[in-house]
Amino acid sequence: MGIKLVSRNSATSPVSTCCQHVNLKYNDLQLYRMGKNLFLSVPLVLFTLAISGLFSQIDVQAVSSSSQDSVTVLMDGKTIPSKGFIHLYDSTPSTITVGHVAAHLPCDNKGDSTVKVVAGVAPNVSPLTLTLVEQLSTKGTICMYHTDLPPKNQTITDIALLNPTEKSVTLPDTTSVVIHVSDFAVGTGH
Repeated sequence: MGIKLVSRNSATSPVSTCCQHVNLKYNDLQLYRMGKNLFLSVPLVLFTLAISGLFSQIDVQAVSSSSQDSVTVLMDGKTIPSKGFIHLYDSTPSTITVGHVAAHLPCDNKGDSTVKVVAGVAPNVSPLTLTLVEQLSTKGTICMYHTDLPPKNQTITDIALLNPTEKSVTLPDTTSVVIHVSDFAVGTGH
């Protein structure tokens, strides 16, 4: 009677070639009976812990190989000169195929932002159409906006915050942009 340990994901597992088939025979387990409890020998326990640690590392590596990315940019107190910008995100050479932007930006009394989130393939960028989140906004001070990426028929590798005005803009407290990318098209940017 033997026990066979096999990697759960042998197609992507880094241990699939070195440890895919580990055979242990019943006689090799060195079982000791103490009263009503059954204990394994220390070498077997250490071996089992090493193997289970190895498999848990495989699981972590599989999760971390995902193509997702999230960035939070805090900009309170930063000054953007007239017609200047702050570059927030660059996915080059890949393009963003699924994502989301949430931005907490200065706004006027109508809820229009005084700065613009722009996106595209640099230097060809254009303002994103952001939706005002009324419940999280204080018109005339700072407003919350969001949008999904990419807009229809637009390729995006770069996202920036642009000051389109003729004056420098100093960003108020809590100004921030959160960018989440759920998927990329690899190697298609620039």
